[in-house]
Amino acid sequence: MNRMLLMVAATAGLVAAACGSAATAANTASSSPSPGRGAGAAQFRNGATGQLVQVNGQTLILTGPSGDLTVTISGTTTFTRTSTAVLADIVPGVCIVATGQKDSSGALTATTVRLSPKLSSGCAASAPFGPNASPPVGASPRPTPSGQPAIAFVSGEVTGAAGIAITVLTTASGSQTITVPTTSAVTTTVVASASELQTGECLRATGARDAAGNVLATSITITPAGPSGTCTTGLGGGGFGGRGGGRGGATPAAGAPGN
Repeated sequence: MNRMLLMVAATAGLVAAACGSAATAANTASSSPSPGRGAGAAQFRNGATGQLVQVNGQTLILTGPSGDLTVTISGTTTFTRTSTAVLADIVPGVCIVATGQKDSSGALTATTVRLSPKLSSGCAASAPFGPNASPPVGASPRPTPSGQPAIAFVSGEVTGAAGIAITVLTTASGSQTITVPTTSAVTTTVVASASELQTGECLRATGARDAAGNVLATSITITPAGPSGTCTTGLGGGGFGGRGGGRGGATPAAGAPGN
């Protein structure tokens, strides 16, 4: 009889332990954080990128593979819109930032081109330092990785266009002719406003992030979604003009050799 009682007690203890383990596992699973707002569409040091899914006054909700993120805009937030262009859009009078490689004679063959309207203050003011823009004058060149060709850029006002030969009036070295093959990625950037924001578009918000990862935007770049209707939210992804390519093309490294 005593042996039977001991066996019953042992069995009851095993069942209780199993139930306790299951309850602990369930509690752990329910307390695990899931991607959500604040997780970040695609964060970087001074902002974030993602697809616009909601506009609530001055609050924008971006979404991406890691979840949603809140971007707050204000009356001082600036907006630009970037869209795909073609070689024929490179005409005299527009501002250009062409990025590519120079040959031994110093002539540039562009892989990416960004166009923008000429402002009253000229082309230098229409291409502020930032994604796809000219580095500040006097910036030190960033070392080129071993085995990779140096990246260069030419920026200024287009004064002539004959096929793939584009003449640019630069502020640093006067007039020079660059080559823009038909395979180059060409984009155009224009001034936009908050009233133009539409859900489904891709946004790159630049500004300080709070502890939760939400962004107070000082500037926002708008680009259309890709062919699949989604945005590539990485810094080098398509649609944001980030470093490494995309719709906006490669960003010249700070201080990259150029004019």
